[in-house]
Amino acid sequence: MIEYLNEDEIYRVGIAIEEAGFDFYTKMAEKADDPATKRIFRRLARDEKQHLAFFETLELKTTGGMGKQTVEQDADASAYVSSLVDGGIFRGIAEMARLTRRKYNPQAALELALAVEKDAVLYYTEAHRVNRKSGAKKALQRLIDEEKGHVVQITKRLNKVIEDKKKAGKK
Repeated sequence: MIEYLNEDEIYRVGIAIEEAGFDFYTKMAEKADDPATKRIFRRLARDEKQHLAFFETLELKTTGGMGKQTVEQDADASAYVSSLVDGGIFRGIAEMARLTRRKYNPQAALELALAVEKDAVLYYTEAHRVNRKSGAKKALQRLIDEEKGHVVQITKRLNKVIEDKKKAGKK
């Protein structure tokens, strides 16, 4: 059973999630042809950039620097995080990279963004649940809340894109 997820793992995975999100949302904002979807992707890119800055702040504030500490590795936690990350988040991140090279499809971009954001919520929630440090828990709760907000924003826009597509098909 997982008892602790160390700061190094949280930092490394968090940075990877936020960097990939920033890159993807920036590229999708450039490709988006409708103003509402473009706005959503720009807002998400801005938020991911703020999350990266937030991680950098955590790295500076944490004793020894978050992500630079040499800590004992909990084998169960590492195995779980690896499966969660490799099976969900990083698979989604790899798909983000592929999607940026394809012809722009707003529905596919939003669906992928939604899946990755949900995986991020799951990852940060699990990290929060098993972390012992109050500072890390507070930081993780902030990220969870913001990522949940992203899920809501993306879901609303995706539903609108699907609705508009159906209306266009009926005409």
